[in-house]
Amino acid sequence: MADGSALIAKPRDYFEIMKLQEPGVLEDFFDKPLPFIVATVTGALAAGKAGWFLAGGRLVQGMLKGRLFEQWSKEVRKFQEAGRIPDDFADTKYGFQTWVELMTIIDEESPDADRLGALKAMFFAVNKVGVTDGERIKAYQLWQIAKQLSSGELLLLRTVYVNRSEYASETTHPSYLGNYSNWASYMAKAIGHNSRGLIDLHEKKPTEIGLLTARVHGDGSGISGQDARLSELGLMFCSNIQSYEIEMRGLDEAEKSKRPRAKREI
Repeated sequence: MADGSALIAKPRDYFEIMKLQEPGVLEDFFDKPLPFIVATVTGALAAGKAGWFLAGGRLVQGMLKGRLFEQWSKEVRKFQEAGRIPDDFADTKYGFQTWVELMTIIDEESPDADRLGALKAMFFAVNKVGVTDGERIKAYQLWQIAKQLSSGELLLLRTVYVNRSEYASETTHPSYLGNYSNWASYMAKAIGHNSRGLIDLHEKKPTEIGLLTARVHGDGSGISGQDARLSELGLMFCSNIQSYEIEMRGLDEAEKSKRPRAKREI
């Protein structure tokens, strides 16, 4: 009688993936959990597997782009199906332009989650239903601003926006609220990295483009404590991101509620 162990399928050796030409191999590999993919690619490169030295970077970059494109496309469809973005948004003012620019950024830059989230929020603000031409123009200008910001700068803005009321209630003494050093220390602690140096770095661009109010006094030690330095433009910018996140949570919850619940075993 034949050995039963022969019926056990051997796991695919993804170290040889670059040599295989059969359809679906890459797709199968990309569907694996991220830790598995990282371990496989790292192991292949460390072992000096032929073909991986030249193709490894392109392979992983392609996988990342593919996942970002898939995620973004699903979100657009989800917003359209919910009636929050019109099906013909590409025919509206700035609609096609923002879509092309966002796809290009994903393709060329593979942005991290914070930056991509801000860009998607501004895309939504430009293309959502019910906006006037004036609101669309304003949202498009905020879209242009979002493209200039790094993830660190966006994280700082988000932290300031979320903590602006708490910062104002920290103390009513004007000298505290109007002191840059106090503001920077507060935001560094709120973010969690406790690095004044990172705050000093990441507040420069938002201040330069008017999302944060300028520092005052000759040595830059003074600030406006109102709204924890967020300008009217900064409040509008952060509000767009918050609105997008609320919309996404609502759509996700609605989608989950439609899924059939698993039957309990008695």
